[in-house]
Amino acid sequence: MRVPFVWRQTCVRKAFVLSVIAALLGAAPRPAVAAEDWPARPITLVLAFASGAMIDFVGRSLAIDLSTALGQPVVVESKPGAGGAIAAMYVAKAAPDGYTLLLTAVGPAVLRPLIDKTLGYDSDADFTPIILVGDAPNVLLANPKIGVSTVKELLAYAKTKDNKISVGHSGPGTMGHLCSVVFSRLAGIDATSISYRGTPPMLTDLLGGQIDTGFPAYNPATQSAKILAVTTEERVDFLPGVPTMKESGFDVVGGTWQAIFAPAHMPAAIVAKLNAAIDAFLRKPETQRRFSEAGFLVFGGPPARLSDQIAEDRAKWSKIIAGLNRDAVK
Repeated sequence: MRVPFVWRQTCVRKAFVLSVIAALLGAAPRPAVAAEDWPARPITLVLAFASGAMIDFVGRSLAIDLSTALGQPVVVESKPGAGGAIAAMYVAKAAPDGYTLLLTAVGPAVLRPLIDKTLGYDSDADFTPIILVGDAPNVLLANPKIGVSTVKELLAYAKTKDNKISVGHSGPGTMGHLCSVVFSRLAGIDATSISYRGTPPMLTDLLGGQIDTGFPAYNPATQSAKILAVTTEERVDFLPGVPTMKESGFDVVGGTWQAIFAPAHMPAAIVAKLNAAIDAFLRKPETQRRFSEAGFLVFGGPPARLSDQIAEDRAKWSKIIAGLNRDAVK
């Protein structure tokens, strides 16, 4: 039987309306992830630096506790390179659903963006601050083979090498990199800056005699080299007898803090739930004891504390960097 023309027009109109509605529903933003349903699957914690550094110890300790506290596995994945920028770019592009987190440091979060304006991420626009985890001081190390025990002796050694030494650090824009540049400028030495993918490979070259000095964030493994000075305002208990850089005649102060970030626009309820779980871990006496023994000062607190720390360091180091030769810090 032939379908009347009017009926066919009606069917076409209905089909068109339904297709438009379907398209609109498909394009509509999905509702925010409910905090009560999160987490429903494993979480990935991306580390900005190589295994074997302090960040690895902190990240894996945190992952073990969070796996129990949240009821889902927290998988640690290291993405070292470019002074922590590779991990930052990876997480910046992830979905803001609470399943991809970044454990990074002051370098990638604050210092590197001040030096390199062509990075593939924006520290403010691309991330959600979760918590300021803690801090490790940077230390000036010497290759044991060059036979120096103090900063003064290091400078005397440099004079025998036409005032030139090599210094290793954990990548461009890290605190170690900036400390080495500031120290070199104040000491009037010609330092060859050598970038590594983290402290472990730098330490290997230092102990092997390939470089003269290093300026990493402290971790127990750094004691295998000769620690000449620490970048804190006052001496630290876990390095008895080691003077500060200030005591050694150079105003170089700066620590490598670590923090957790998520991609931008993560739901506030998940931020609050995640912050509370991590803060509870950091407040445990056992956590503080273990981290203190490793030379790591625990912080914690609300996301606002991390935001304030970022603003403080950005203000301080932007002035320092402005007073340096930009080519020297790149």
